[in-house]
Amino acid sequence: MSIPVVSDAAAMAAALLDAAALIEEAGAAGLAVTCYCDTTRILVTSCAGSARHRAALVAALGELAGAARCRQCDIAGERPSAWLEAAGRAGSTVVEVATPLAVRSVPGGTVAAGPDGQQAVIASGQQPPPGWRWVTELDDQPGDEDGQRPEAA
Repeated sequence: MSIPVVSDAAAMAAALLDAAALIEEAGAAGLAVTCYCDTTRILVTSCAGSARHRAALVAALGELAGAARCRQCDIAGERPSAWLEAAGRAGSTVVEVATPLAVRSVPGGTVAAGPDGQQAVIASGQQPPPGWRWVTELDDQPGDEDGQRPEAA
């Protein structure tokens, strides 16, 4: 009995093809794609447009990959950061889609929002309370620069 062996190069090539089909179906541009043996990561870069446009692309690519939802992820510390991500599958490939989000900084710290929408300044280097998230550029944009909102994905 022989067991087929797939090389790392063949696995990455297959992952690239799966990601390419997903990207083409979404009609997306302004992306950076990185393939690993078990995962493909699609980064929606600032070349794709405003934060709202990038968020819509993450949602669209995530939906096509079967992701149940997008979520904001945050990191606290000296340089707080946030990003929007979704994960699913394209063919046999696990696909993670993300875009970075600028967090709102003010003198003395970074602005965070609680589950009820209440905002507070979190001192530099401190963690926000459990259940809170960083306020990002998505919170700052009531609509796009051209007055148009992207269609919901």
